[in-house]
Amino acid sequence: MRAPQLTHVIFNRFEPKAMPILIFFFVLVPLASSMILLAHLPLMIALPVAFTTYFSALLTSIGLYRLSPFHPLSRYPGPIKLKLSSLFVYHMAIKGDRHKYIQRLHEEYQSDVLRIGPNELIFREASAIAPMMGTDGLAKGPGYDGRSLFRVHRNLISWTDPVQHFKRRKAWTRGTNTVALKDYEPVIAARASQLVDLLLRRSGGTVNLSECICYFAFDFMGDMAFGGGYEFMQEGDVRGTLHAMEGSIKVGMLMESIPWFSYHMHLIPSIATRFRNFSAVGKARATQRIQKGALVKDLFHYLNNDDGAEPVNPTLEVVSAEGALVILAGSHTTSGVLSSVMYLLAKYPEVYKKLQQEVDKFYPPGEDALDNKYYVEMRYLEAVINETLRLYAIQPSGSQRATRAEGVQIGSHYVPPNTSVRINTWSMQRDPRNFSPSPESFWPERWLIAEDPSTYKGSTPFVHNVSAFIPFSYGPANCVGKGLAWKEMKMVLCHLTQQVEVRFAEGYVVSEYERDMKDWFAVHVSRLPVVVTPRSANA
Repeated sequence: MRAPQLTHVIFNRFEPKAMPILIFFFVLVPLASSMILLAHLPLMIALPVAFTTYFSALLTSIGLYRLSPFHPLSRYPGPIKLKLSSLFVYHMAIKGDRHKYIQRLHEEYQSDVLRIGPNELIFREASAIAPMMGTDGLAKGPGYDGRSLFRVHRNLISWTDPVQHFKRRKAWTRGTNTVALKDYEPVIAARASQLVDLLLRRSGGTVNLSECICYFAFDFMGDMAFGGGYEFMQEGDVRGTLHAMEGSIKVGMLMESIPWFSYHMHLIPSIATRFRNFSAVGKARATQRIQKGALVKDLFHYLNNDDGAEPVNPTLEVVSAEGALVILAGSHTTSGVLSSVMYLLAKYPEVYKKLQQEVDKFYPPGEDALDNKYYVEMRYLEAVINETLRLYAIQPSGSQRATRAEGVQIGSHYVPPNTSVRINTWSMQRDPRNFSPSPESFWPERWLIAEDPSTYKGSTPFVHNVSAFIPFSYGPANCVGKGLAWKEMKMVLCHLTQQVEVRFAEGYVVSEYERDMKDWFAVHVSRLPVVVTPRSANA
C-alpha cells in the first residue's frame, strides 16, 4: 500500500492528534519520498514534487472514500461539498446562517435526515429527540471537545463524559432550584427597574433596545453569579467584554466544526488569543469571587460548595473554569430571547395590546408587576414567550451528540459508530407537521388553543406537537438554568409592558432583525432601534 493511502487508513481509524505523530506523517514521510527523488531530480525540485504528490494522493484518497458507497453514511443525502469537508459547513456557521442554510437543504432534498459533514448527520424529526438526547441517549459530540479550552478542568457544558457532567451539574442544580431562585428575585427586580429607568431617561429618542437588554442581562448575571461587579447600564461596555465574548464565540464555531484543530490552536496566536481572552475574563472573575467570598447566596455559593452539600469541596481550578460559561449562559441567551419578544411585540401591535391588557388585569396601575404572585395565571404572557422560543430557537442548529463504538437506531434510521448527530431545532420547530397553521408566523394564540382544541375555528388543520418544542434542549444535559430564565423573562417583560410603550424607530427596516440574526452556537440577535415612551402617556 502506498504511503498516502496508508496515512489515510491510520488517521481514519485512530484519529491521532499528538504533534509528533502529525509531524511524522505530514513532514517526515513526504520528506523521505523526496530523498528518493534526489537520484533523479535536484533538491529544489524534488521537495515540492514529493510533497505535492503525497498530499494530492492523500486528499484524493480521502475525497473518494467520503463520496464512495463504502462510506458508512453514504445512503444519507446532502451536498457533495459537505460530505467532503467540514470546512464548508464552518463557512456557513461563521456567517451565522447555518440554521437557515440547513433548513433550505431539508426542503431541497425532501429529507428529514441530512449528511452535513464527513461524519455528521442532522435530523429534524421530533421522534429523534429522545433516542438522541434522552436519559438513555447519546453523549455529547466531539464539537464540545473542540470548544473546551481546558482538557482537565472543564466547565459544565463542555463535559462529554456523562458521569463527569452529572457530577458537576449537581452544584448547578442547587444554584438554580426553587429555593435559590427565590433569593435571586430581588436582584432581578432591582436590575429590571434600572432597565426601565434607563429606557425612560432616553424617552422620545432612538434607543437600541437589544443593547440595553444585553446590558441589563450582564448586570443581573454579575449580581446573581459573582455577587456584583458589572455596571453595564451605567457605564456601557468599558472593558470590551462583549467584544471579547463575540470573538471567543466565533473561534468556538471553528473548534466545533473542526474539533481536532483545537489541539493545535496555539500555532495560530491570533486565533488562540481571541479564544482565550474571554475564557481568561471568566476565570479571573470566578477566581476573584471565590477568594474574596460573599455575603449573599449567589451562584458561586453553590458551585464552590459553600452550602456544604458535597462531602469534598471542589478545587479552585474546577470552580473557576465555570466563569466563562456563567457569563455567556447567564447573559447572552436570555437577553436574546427578551430582545426577540420585544421585536415581535412591536411588529405585531395586536399581540402587544393583548399582552398589555393581561398585564393590566393582574397588575393595574400602582401594583408591582415585579411581584410574581400572578405569573402562573398569565397564560398569554407564557404563550408569547413560548411562541418566541419556537420561532427563534436558542440553539438554532441544536446540540451535538455522537455515537461511540457501537451504532444506534434513531427512529427508522441506523446511525453508524463514531458519527456526530444533532437536531435542527430551527427547522423542526417551524415544520408544518409539528405546528400548523402558519408555522413560520408569530401566533401566540396557538398555545392557548392547544389547551382546548375545540376553540379552533380555522380551515387549515390545527397541529401542535409539543414534543417537537425543545427551547432549552432536552434530557440530562438540558439547560440547567431554565427555571431562572423563565423567572427573569417574566419579571422583565411584565415590568416593561406595564411601564413603557415601544415602537420601531422611524426608517427601521423590520426584516433586518431576523435577517441579521446569527446562529453562533446560541442565537445572536441584531440591533433593535426603537422609540420608548412612558406607558401612562399612551393610556
